[in-house]
Amino acid sequence: MKRENHVQSVIRALEIIECLNQKKELGITEVASSLSLDKSTVYRLINTLRYKGYVKQNPLNHKYSNTFKLFEMGTLEVDRTGLIRRVNPYLEYLAENTKETVNLAVLEGSSIFYVDKIESTEVIKADLGVGRSYPAYSTSLGKAILAFTPEKKVVSLFKDQEFKTFTSNTVSSLDELLAQLKMIRRRGYAYDNEELIPGLACVAAPVRNYEGEPMAAISVAFPRYRYLSGSEEENRIIELVGEVTRKISEEFGFSSF
Repeated sequence: MKRENHVQSVIRALEIIECLNQKKELGITEVASSLSLDKSTVYRLINTLRYKGYVKQNPLNHKYSNTFKLFEMGTLEVDRTGLIRRVNPYLEYLAENTKETVNLAVLEGSSIFYVDKIESTEVIKADLGVGRSYPAYSTSLGKAILAFTPEKKVVSLFKDQEFKTFTSNTVSSLDELLAQLKMIRRRGYAYDNEELIPGLACVAAPVRNYEGEPMAAISVAFPRYRYLSGSEEENRIIELVGEVTRKISEEFGFSSF
């Protein structure tokens, strides 16, 4: 897009929202310093965002943070497909039969965005949180979707992206990612063995529409210590995730035959 088609004030307002998303709560001076902007400019933009309901002010320290408005808009957009409503009973089934945390996520650009979850009833549990996003290459949810996305699109998403290392197991390059995606396509599920968070393992599979395109992914996440890799218990979780995502995909018109 040509530079003259960009509205600078809109870009700056969005940068403020992104900055607050990263830093959680900041004052005017802190935002201005983080974005190298004039304080008066930041003040005007934040007050406009506050007026429209995207930003709120803490009355105790007078700092600013984002509201849930963007999250609510994103969730409504996902639910226009009926995805959350139709998938929720299956999430409950998985949670009941595994006693672990179950997540539903969608791909947004090159990131995975968590839109629904059911927490484990165990004292020690995996908790990544609805509304959070992470690089898709670092999660089983992201890789489950990317594996059934055209390779050209995957390359375009990640060819210029820095592969941030979260743990020693994190995918570190586009070539490594593409190799993993081929394996995921063959076996039908994705695996995260402490790739995002040390001690956290996760199994995921995609939910596909009538054209075979991945709409979302569902995962079961659990502390690594609870099940050995390749154990009977872990294999049972893999089978349950596959069973559930196949049934949901069939509801959306997908047939593997």
